Amino acid sequence: MIRSFDELYCEIEEKALLCSDDIFFAAKREPQRPVVLYGAGGNCELGIYTCDSMMVPISCVCDSNAKKGQIYNYKNRSFYEVISVERLFEKYSDALILITTWQYDQEIKSSLCRCGFPENRIFSLTSPFRISPVEFRERYLNGYRWAYNMFQDARSRERVMDMIRNRLLGFPCYRDALYTDGYLSFPFPDEQLRDHEIYIDGGTYIGDTALEFIQKMQNANKQYGYIYSFDPEPQNCKIAKQNLEQYERIQIVPCGLWNDKTTLYLKYNPTDPDLIVNYLVRSPDEETFNVPVTSLDIFFADKEESDWPTLIKMDIEGSENEALKGSEKIIKKKKPRLMISAYHKPEDIYELPQTILMIRDDYRFSLWKLGDGFHDMVLYAF
Repeated sequence: MIRSFDELYCEIEEKALLCSDDIFFAAKREPQRPVVLYGAGGNCELGIYTCDSMMVPISCVCDSNAKKGQIYNYKNRSFYEVISVERLFEKYSDALILITTWQYDQEIKSSLCRCGFPENRIFSLTSPFRISPVEFRERYLNGYRWAYNMFQDARSRERVMDMIRNRLLGFPCYRDALYTDGYLSFPFPDEQLRDHEIYIDGGTYIGDTALEFIQKMQNANKQYGYIYSFDPEPQNCKIAKQNLEQYERIQIVPCGLWNDKTTLYLKYNPTDPDLIVNYLVRSPDEETFNVPVTSLDIFFADKEESDWPTLIKMDIEGSENEALKGSEKIIKKKKPRLMISAYHKPEDIYELPQTILMIRDDYRFSLWKLGDGFHDMVLYAF
């Protein structure tokens, strides 16, 4: 029996209403307690990043294999000592514990409780950016219901529910098995990279997805037409240029993507001074700096239609919807395939496909998760 969206949603909402504190509330309530991450594996980096984002200081990392020695924090260029479980009990018996592994979190929690750690000081790694059930119902529920019914395949519908679990409960989403190597593992079997693709790399960062595209084209024995890599942050563009300088037919465009050609403000994150991964805002403050933005329609206005994009990727920190509106002419005339990040804002799940359908109503959609965690949900439109 196929269950309705509302049945599935009510189950999630019920759990959210019973949801207890997370470590970020606890750390602010009891700032005198040290915070220890348990687990030095792959998820440890996400735990560090999440704590940094919430300004929760970490004392150390505990792992059953204390031989790992140290964990490097790329954000603030510091090292965290990896201690043994025995040392955890000796030195940090008053700590708040954040278990970073999802696979063994309940097993670890039970073990710590048996050894005397109070259960109310042990937490699993969840997203700190949750939305209350009341706010979700008022602002987003109808949109998510629309998205659930719009997607045609069961897996994409389950991804919609995963995003609701993430927003209300802070639960992670797990990657689709197909995704072992990035954006360009296409979700439709009949979609292949084509000769002379003209690729828009919106949010080039340090050129990693442009390099991925080049590698995929080489593996398919095909030649790309051109790559346009857009990023508004000068340092990102400098590194991307260095990483891509050996390749031809690439233009690094030091500009953000938007719905018009203007100047906006990039929100500055002081914990990440070298490689900015932030978002555009309309009004300045002490944590912003001016950046140029443009639309794809304006950028390609003086180029022949045969030179317009055939493949557009956007991972631009919440500016995706505005950038799609600024690509209306290209989308309407050329129908490029689209790979659009759909997790920066709660409304992305439904607003992004709605914007695309208002421009052309013959796209088909699929929703895919690229990596484990709270981010990297991508909308594909073909």
